[in-house]
Amino acid sequence: MDIRFLHPIVLLALFALPLVWFVPRRLDRAWHGALRALVFGALIVAIAQPIAFTSDDREYHVFVVDRSESIANAQLGRLDATIDRALARLPGSARAVRVDVGRAGPADGRFESTPLVARDGSSLGRAFAVAAAAIPEGCRGAVCVLSDGASTARDWGAATQALTSRGIVVHTVELERRADDAYPVAIRTVEELRVGATAQLHVEVIGSGEVTVSVSGPNGALADPQTATVTERAVFAFEFEPAEAGFLPVSAAVVCAADRYQDNDAIATEFAVQDPIRALYLGGRIQGSGARVRELLGGGFELDVRDSVGDGGLPTDGYDVVMLDDRPAASLPEPFQQQVVSAVADRGLGLVFAGGRASFGPGGYHDTPISAALPVEFVQKEEKRDPSTTLVLIIDTSGSMGGMRVTLAKEVSRLAMKRLLPHDKVGIVEFYGAKRWAAPIQPASNLIELQRALNRLDSGGGTVILPAIEEAFYGLQNVQTRYKHVLILTDGGVESGAFEPLLRKMADRGINVSTVLVGPEAHSEFLVSLANWGKGRFYNVPNRFSIPELLLKQPASAQLPAYRAGTHAVQTRGGRGWWGEVERGSVPPVQGYVETRSRPGASTLLETVANRAPVLATWRHGLGRVTALATEMTGPGTASWSDWSDFGAFVARVASRTARDSTDPFAYRIERRGDEVVVHATRRTAGGGDPVAHVVERDGRVGAVLPFRQRSEDSFEARASVVASDAYRVIAGAQGRRLVSPPNDGIASELQTDPERSFPLSALADLTGGSKANLASFGSRRLRAGDATGSVAVLEFAPWLLAVALLLFLLELLLRRLPAFA
Repeated sequence: MDIRFLHPIVLLALFALPLVWFVPRRLDRAWHGALRALVFGALIVAIAQPIAFTSDDREYHVFVVDRSESIANAQLGRLDATIDRALARLPGSARAVRVDVGRAGPADGRFESTPLVARDGSSLGRAFAVAAAAIPEGCRGAVCVLSDGASTARDWGAATQALTSRGIVVHTVELERRADDAYPVAIRTVEELRVGATAQLHVEVIGSGEVTVSVSGPNGALADPQTATVTERAVFAFEFEPAEAGFLPVSAAVVCAADRYQDNDAIATEFAVQDPIRALYLGGRIQGSGARVRELLGGGFELDVRDSVGDGGLPTDGYDVVMLDDRPAASLPEPFQQQVVSAVADRGLGLVFAGGRASFGPGGYHDTPISAALPVEFVQKEEKRDPSTTLVLIIDTSGSMGGMRVTLAKEVSRLAMKRLLPHDKVGIVEFYGAKRWAAPIQPASNLIELQRALNRLDSGGGTVILPAIEEAFYGLQNVQTRYKHVLILTDGGVESGAFEPLLRKMADRGINVSTVLVGPEAHSEFLVSLANWGKGRFYNVPNRFSIPELLLKQPASAQLPAYRAGTHAVQTRGGRGWWGEVERGSVPPVQGYVETRSRPGASTLLETVANRAPVLATWRHGLGRVTALATEMTGPGTASWSDWSDFGAFVARVASRTARDSTDPFAYRIERRGDEVVVHATRRTAGGGDPVAHVVERDGRVGAVLPFRQRSEDSFEARASVVASDAYRVIAGAQGRRLVSPPNDGIASELQTDPERSFPLSALADLTGGSKANLASFGSRRLRAGDATGSVAVLEFAPWLLAVALLLFLLELLLRRLPAFA
């Protein structure tokens, strides 16, 4: 035995015990001083808290036995015989405890205790916690779990962590569930319910065979029953529209001919139904667009249609989403645009920006406040055009061009032809005292013929240039090209003549004349004048290393319209969260759209197939969301969508996903933790005061205010006790957001547990080094216990010492009153 003191410093007070003989006065009797010293000594030692430690080598085995109703009857009848086999193989010094789950087992004196956990249920988490507490800290222990793994609550995390951290071995025996049972396990909604909007309910069913599922509310059936053949599990989807805001109890019932049990064929829950989404619609360019959008959105929206903003602007605080449909920027004053953008960024307002020819770039939104908030950038593409040109080369082949000069002229001519495209034309005129067409005007693509014509040129003869220019002028009269250019290549030694009137006339007819001085001469005033009269350029080519780049035509560019008319096939992107019940493969082509480009960080949800241009894109902007639809909601661009069965669902989906959750400065949510409900409030915008929430009584009256406690700068929570079988309803915030924790929230009925959410028995055995068995093989071998991790405290002396001090004090009082000791 190892005795230790938790506060050994207190023992120093024992040195002061002799003072009791003299304080407050000297004692005359020895027995009196001895008793008083013993009283104070016992008190001092008790305050020092002595504790005795001892080692315990015994094994502790805890059997967690699941006797709940979900276990097959044949398995229940064999449980105790199986446990007997396991007990027979335990060491004689082993201690055994049985933890019954769901229902109590028979009395058995071999167990130190047989606690019952989760009557009429199977909370394995609570059973594991009891099992861990039954094994003393530091002792060798093992837990044997006989269960089907079906737990009514998934609360086993902390208890299993305690088992594994202490080195306790867990052995598992997986029991069989009862067969031929069809039942519902859950009713869920795809999104929160909103009055007037189409809601989707999913009922999950376990079983096999032909199953019929029906869903009901307080006033009868919510939708037509559905029948399908189920293999192990299936999800039945129902659609309905909540008629009014509030709290809606919903139940689902299952009928199956192969079902042997009818005690678990129904399930019930409760949902909160929110008020309609409040939307501001600004359209007007398309006549009747407001009424058409209201029809498409349906009853889940309160749509306020406005044709104009007005000089005083429009308040946006009362809306969840603003929809701008094909409105030009000029119709929205800049202060109103800034107001909308600020409300999106700072207060979570949603913005749907749609349109065609009157919106985006074509609508004048460049450099406006709204353009900076959109998830797309405006695109203005340019089309480069290389206009056609006819080039006539007039080459001097007179005797003065002999040697290097005619070779340079040919080189310059070849480079000039290389700048031309196949749709251009070329002709070659030579003059040598007379003139002739060395190559008539022909497509520039005939390179071989043109090169041969150049190669045949040779110097010889006189220099008579004017007839050659006239020949080129006449040859260009009937040529249909955008540009016409004459290039004269000579050494400058030409005759006089009426050049100026001819060249000015050619320039007036759109024919430009340029000149090239070939040879080492530095300048030719005559050739400069020819180029000036012909509105062309003068070039000087003294040698083959100084050949300039000839400018024969000016490529042009034109801005293409941003609006792309015509039929354009589209394809969807993004997850199901954005598309919901809309059939993604059924989206028809658009008849026109504004070409844009998605910004970095934006999500493209719909794009053209041909060039992947975004048609629908979205992103977060501050606290809110902005969605851009690059075509009109009800205009020519979506004309083909009028017959699309999911058109209304698509528009409602875009608007609802873009709309803010609430105009309240706080976001609220509710959760249930056992017998306690917690309402969380998270601040979304600066200011706004404190969160507010009221309890809603069973009769619908708004009751007491829930007191919130601040947990951090922007986080608050309110707690309240609740009975597991009762719903807990709350109206939170200034906008009256409804929250509900349904009855038995997070706790399944014993006979409606989901097999896919069962406890992983095999995984726990593998993690702790335990064995896995079935009823037939369990108990055939001795169950291994975990290793001891240390000593165990077995006795605390402080209470006993305090009791001794009290008895001695009473004895002293008694003796002082007896005459014999007086």
